[in-house]
Amino acid sequence: MNLNAQIIEEDGKPKFAVLPIGEYEALLSELSDFESIEDLSDYLTAVKVKAETKTWHSLEDVKSQLGID
Repeated sequence: MNLNAQIIEEDGKPKFAVLPIGEYEALLSELSDFESIEDLSDYLTAVKVKAETKTWHSLEDVKSQLGID
């Protein structure tokens, strides 16, 4: 999601971000799926790892390599 925020500064430093109402509502909708900021953080980490991972192994292959049956 790309946010088109207007940044309001105070003493030369960002203080507030103003979003178009449609983007604000879409952001609220996306965030409502998570019970906490930690859940959101875990989800974003998982998405990043999934995007970076080139090779996946089946559970059966991992069990076999570890000698677990």
